[in-house]
Amino acid sequence: MKKITGWHHITSIASDAQKNYEFMTQVLGLRLLKKTVNQDDVTAYHTFFGDENASAGNDLTYFDFPGIPKAVRGTNAITSIGLRVPSDAALDYWFKRLEEFKVKHHDIDELFGVKGLRFEDHDGLRYRLVSDENGAGGTAPGTPNQWSDVPDEFAIIGIGTIEITVRHLEGQESWLIDTLGFRRIGEEEGAIRYETGDGGNSSSIHVRVDQKSQNEYQGYGSVHHIALRIPDHAELMKRIEHVNSLYYPNSGFVTRFYFESLYTRVDSILYEFATDVPGFTVDEPLATLGESLSLPPFLEGNREEIERTIRPFDTTRINYRK
Repeated sequence: MKKITGWHHITSIASDAQKNYEFMTQVLGLRLLKKTVNQDDVTAYHTFFGDENASAGNDLTYFDFPGIPKAVRGTNAITSIGLRVPSDAALDYWFKRLEEFKVKHHDIDELFGVKGLRFEDHDGLRYRLVSDENGAGGTAPGTPNQWSDVPDEFAIIGIGTIEITVRHLEGQESWLIDTLGFRRIGEEEGAIRYETGDGGNSSSIHVRVDQKSQNEYQGYGSVHHIALRIPDHAELMKRIEHVNSLYYPNSGFVTRFYFESLYTRVDSILYEFATDVPGFTVDEPLATLGESLSLPPFLEGNREEIERTIRPFDTTRINYRK
């Protein structure tokens, strides 16, 4: 098997697809890459955001399950999403931008030699911008959204260090090191750092231990799952065989049309393996990604019913550059 190189995407739960779309595009400056539905619950949107060219490994995705309550924070959960920016100077830009948009945030910090800036979106979902100035990692930076008003030199360029919080370390450490091939790097300020591939921001995860809090109650403002990056079908089949040999409960092979997947839960943390191919341009041209509702072929026959069920919103691309 090839080594895991980093993250394919991170999926979270939003209270409202339109508000989330506005925050991701107008505030964070990301590009909407796909507007589709949750294939297991077509009453919810599934939106994907990333860089200009829909590069693999740079995607943030969201479900907006109707009527879901707000998350109750706790342990045994994915507790922060990392977003890479090019430099320490970019963090200064984002500090001012978050102030301008009245986004809740902290001061610039430093962890394992990497400067960062923590903030929350309108749902209370937690993020940390991380500077690539010291240790970008092996995943190439994405191309900034060319229709955003965020200058290219400060733009978000991919997924960075993810943080999870667990009640017991042993299960996660065994999964990360023995099953996935991560390396334990060290411990600092209560966070244990693990890296894979070339390491750095694009291929790292921080694990914290919290045995006092209740388990997190998932809802809007929480992360649903983490997806690990797999190049293709053949490699995914090897991962399925490997996970089965270790007796991890799992979904088996799943096709999502835009990629192929395997899901398994490790001590309450849901992991997905997802392939880079075929990608988001399999049914839409790059120039107009996300502007209309896309459905995989096995749902296309239900389009009329789906469009009656979900609340439509306009995602025609807007140029915010002045």
